Amino acid sequence: MRRVGEIQQRAEQTQAELRTLRARATSPDRGVSVEMAPGGRLERLVITPEAMRNGPDQLAAMITETIRGAHAAVAEQMQQTLQPLIGDSPAMDFLRDQIEVAQREDDDEPDPTDPSPGPVTGDEREPEAPLRSEAPAARPRRTDAEDDEGFDSVWGDDRG
Repeated sequence: MRRVGEIQQRAEQTQAELRTLRARATSPDRGVSVEMAPGGRLERLVITPEAMRNGPDQLAAMITETIRGAHAAVAEQMQQTLQPLIGDSPAMDFLRDQIEVAQREDDDEPDPTDPSPGPVTGDEREPEAPLRSEAPAARPRRTDAEDDEGFDSVWGDDRG
């Protein structure tokens, strides 16, 4: 029974440590910095005025890459925190696999600053016509002869 209590105490300590984990990352030019919590929750994002001058595509790429770096760092911290509790168990293997899958998916995302079109998949459709700013034409009102239900208006008046 004492062993169960020790395991429970270690689990509670580990949970407390996980709640306080944070990873910080800064872009190479120091224009973007982020703070990431476990689970990929972005806690803080700082963008310098100099970084804002890079243009939207380059700024987006800097933010994305900085977040990826912080995400990888907090995932590593989580593994290190959980290692003493769960050791080299199937649970730890599962955690590592999930982190690797997430990182591979991040690596597969297209670079937002790359002007080249993505791969052709055969799903490309013609662009839709631009939206018109005019209101659509009003639908003609039905005449009493067309109203086969014979109910009064839902508004309680004679709207038809």
